Amino acid sequence: MASGFSLVELLVALTVCALLSGAIAAVTPQARAAFEATPEVLDLQQRERTVADVLTRELRSSALLVAVRDDGTVGEKGAAVTLLDWDDEDDRYHAIEVINIAGPGRGVLDLAQSGPSGSLLLKSGATCPSTGDVCGFAKGTAVAMVDVDGRAEVFTVGALNRTTRALSPSHRLSGAYPAGSAVFEVAANTYYLEEQADASFTLVRETAAGAVQPMVDFVAALSFGEWRSSGQLVGVDIRVRLDARSAVPSRRVPDRVRQMLVTLRNPS
Repeated sequence: MASGFSLVELLVALTVCALLSGAIAAVTPQARAAFEATPEVLDLQQRERTVADVLTRELRSSALLVAVRDDGTVGEKGAAVTLLDWDDEDDRYHAIEVINIAGPGRGVLDLAQSGPSGSLLLKSGATCPSTGDVCGFAKGTAVAMVDVDGRAEVFTVGALNRTTRALSPSHRLSGAYPAGSAVFEVAANTYYLEEQADASFTLVRETAAGAVQPMVDFVAALSFGEWRSSGQLVGVDIRVRLDARSAVPSRRVPDRVRQMLVTLRNPS
């Protein structure tokens, strides 16, 4: 009795092997492309998380800026979150300033400011911490000031006087502030995109002192929308689009787009 494969069986086996080889050959380039693109995808995801973490943390910790009236009631809230750089084309803002409490410095104006460039004389007692040079403040400290009507602005301390508990703003303010206005030690950071030498854009943070700090590179687009309730800013809608770093065709991956709504703990 004959043993082994017949010619027909051999041809069938060869056909099956050819089909399997063709299928593997077709899948291999796709698998290789996915493998090569993995670092780019991970990099995109990491930068996306960084943008989300930075902006979410800043917004959710935005300060509560209020002064207290003579009768003990709380005044109107000052704006701790301000949307900037409005664009009519997309009806969105493209920069945002966020004010956060950054240290123990705080105080209340004992006397009305003599003028927009005048010194700020602070009350002694419970509203004046005993740390720092004057009520917790030092030269160069960023300060947010707010009156009972909610008018607020940020300045840095240009000079101070321990004897009179006086702070001198480093620049002229928008107007003189009345007695009872409150001051807080803060960090005031503005976030926006800055174009780089290679025509890409980087998310940067600009401090109250004017220092510009790169945060996340290859951010193609960033915009903000406001969510208001009863006239107050209660949330910020953020849209961000990130580019892949690599220009190698086999590693090129689609842009990553994310949209999120951040609710403010302290409506502004």
